[in-house]
Amino acid sequence: MMNEIIAKCAGMILEGGQLDRPRIEELACAAESNFDDLLYQANRIRQRYFGNRIKVCSIVPGRLGGCNQDCAFCAQSVRYDTHIDKKPQVLSDDEIMAAAAEAKKNGVPNFGIVYSGKAISNEELSRLERLIAKITDDMGLGMCASLGIIDERQARRLVDAGLNRYNHNLETSERHFAEVVTTHKYADRISTIQAAQSAGLGICAGGIFGIGETEGDRIDMALELRRLGVDTVPMNFLHPIEGTPLGKVGTLQPRQILRIIALYRFILPEVNLKIAGGRVLNLRDLQSWIFKAGATGILSGNYLTTAGRAVEEDMQMLTDLGLEAQKCS
Repeated sequence: MMNEIIAKCAGMILEGGQLDRPRIEELACAAESNFDDLLYQANRIRQRYFGNRIKVCSIVPGRLGGCNQDCAFCAQSVRYDTHIDKKPQVLSDDEIMAAAAEAKKNGVPNFGIVYSGKAISNEELSRLERLIAKITDDMGLGMCASLGIIDERQARRLVDAGLNRYNHNLETSERHFAEVVTTHKYADRISTIQAAQSAGLGICAGGIFGIGETEGDRIDMALELRRLGVDTVPMNFLHPIEGTPLGKVGTLQPRQILRIIALYRFILPEVNLKIAGGRVLNLRDLQSWIFKAGATGILSGNYLTTAGRAVEEDMQMLTDLGLEAQKCS
């Protein structure tokens, strides 16, 4: 018999409602011992709002390493002794264009440029304006960028160049943030998201799980993302990197991850949940289950500092599941 709490929560969402904090906590408690019921209803919610459309994107590290911030999970920080060079490595225009062409060739409709560091210079922004315009004009790809903290004026320049959306993760709850990052504030991330929204950009903002957060922290972040009105939530799962403060933390188990995805589908029924970093390492043979748990997007190909899965394999997985790769709006 279907768990009554999970079924009632799903019914509310399928009728266009949303869950408040007490109801979410009740759902999370019921989900502990009713995993199959949770996934069944999360999949119904996914199908109700997204059908069989899955948003697929690939990224390229326009600038890798050399970051002076202290995010405890990140191999790119100069504060930690990791496999990433402490001197930033900047890809050339030709290398970025080649990566975009490869994404297009592989049938990936969305492409993102990611820069390490807290912010970008005016010179770097001018260069990116030219690259974004060329990629959108020549290849017709949906364009996303993650360039650190920006203001509304910078965001408007990116919009004018052809950028569709901006990525800036909260990473975790406000309560837990200071345990993971101390070199900038949670409020800095909120203000960047709001500046990008004011400029007309779609927002890709989520976080990373398995970094010592509690269930309450996960719920807090989901509710903050809902308050901000973001339309895409990247869900990353810790891939411990040797040399970082979280380098020896154990990884989450596949069923834990699927449960987190499903809970986020209940909390954010109409938001694109994009499964990103840590998918291969953490989910192993259960990667295709993310869609049954309510996921509606994937980051395909290599990530910033770790290997992902070949785009061809992901596209074949979607075909085999009867799902359709969709361009982000």
